[in-house]
Amino acid sequence: MTLIVVTGAGGFIGSHLVRRLVRDGHHVRGVDLERPRYQPSGAQEFLIADLRDPARAAEAVAGADTVFALAANMGGIGWTHTAPAEILHDNLLISTHTVQACRAARVRTTVYTSSACVYPGYLQREPDAPPLAEDRVFPADPDMEYGWEKLTTEILCRTYRASHGMDIKVARLHAIYGPLGTHDGPRAKSLAMLCDKVARLPGTEGEIEVWGDGTQTRSYCYVDDCVEGLIRLSRSEVTEPVNLGSEERVDIAGLVERIAAVAGKKVRCAFAPDRPVGPRGRSSDNTRCRQLLGWAPDTPLDTGLQRTYPWIARQVQAAAAGRTDA
Repeated sequence: MTLIVVTGAGGFIGSHLVRRLVRDGHHVRGVDLERPRYQPSGAQEFLIADLRDPARAAEAVAGADTVFALAANMGGIGWTHTAPAEILHDNLLISTHTVQACRAARVRTTVYTSSACVYPGYLQREPDAPPLAEDRVFPADPDMEYGWEKLTTEILCRTYRASHGMDIKVARLHAIYGPLGTHDGPRAKSLAMLCDKVARLPGTEGEIEVWGDGTQTRSYCYVDDCVEGLIRLSRSEVTEPVNLGSEERVDIAGLVERIAAVAGKKVRCAFAPDRPVGPRGRSSDNTRCRQLLGWAPDTPLDTGLQRTYPWIARQVQAAAAGRTDA
């Protein structure tokens, strides 16, 4: 049986990917600094390793047929504004050592998870900015240091493919959400953070702080769609970066309304325009995904929220009760 390695297997997307691969009958080695927070991994092997160390990166991918490279020091906009130097330093090391280790180990296929943060800020200045197509990356103006590292590693992957004949795929992920993700603190992404705030409201109505003025837009991709896309990409002949995101755009004020509807609560927004919000408008153009993979993410936002909000609400309730069994 071939070995599949998932780095970042202790994280949100990585833990979902591991469970899907194991369910599909694969032998999986998970790699991360720590095991998943909310559920056991399910991987047949789990290696605790710091991939900033090239020796540990080599150990992590040894014997692998396919490597999904998800490991990164990352989080929501609160985190990217708090620790830009740490993010840039750590992720450059993790990505470079992982790609080089895959080359040295003669890994058949490597899938690197990039981000919509590679897209230029000048394309995302208005809430109704056009969807982002993969060929619009240059002239470069990525979103903060996190985006610069992702774009740099995309170039590294392209160069290793050309110079060393490696089969490296690049997936540009757009705002992935779902159960088992961080939902509080600076590392929480916007949708999960808003679900957490709504879940913490006492009773059936109240007010939450919402960063920005509520008009900024995003397209949120449900985690099962992301996992499906990563697996399809790994099995394809694709050599170009591919967006994995939703084309369903929503403004943040509207997102709060939709979360409130799922929660059965009446929620008022206290907008905080001085807090960081990132691009004014960002959504995925899935034309290339449909053309090259014959498929694109299609889980409606309301469906994803109906699966995500109750899980976050249970975590909030369990934490309030001092439990860890939610």
